[in-house]
Amino acid sequence: MKAVRTKLGKGGRIIIPTAFRQNLHLETGDDIILHMEDNLIYLTTAEQALRTLQNKVKNYINTTGQDISLTDELITMRRNEAKYE
Repeated sequence: MKAVRTKLGKGGRIIIPTAFRQNLHLETGDDIILHMEDNLIYLTTAEQALRTLQNKVKNYINTTGQDISLTDELITMRRNEAKYE
């Protein structure tokens, strides 16, 4: 999708063009997530942010077929680290 020019309104409001809203499946009142990196503002939905995080941790998911609790693993790691403090 190409870049479009828009205006900054009163109170810092930005109008997101219809094509962009439709592409992101945004409706009035939907929550969105903004973050800034290198002076660029990124906009995403909560669902897209969740999918991005899920993809990042996908490589760390248990593939042994055994039930593993990540919470228990973290507690065990912290207890082992505490032994050497």
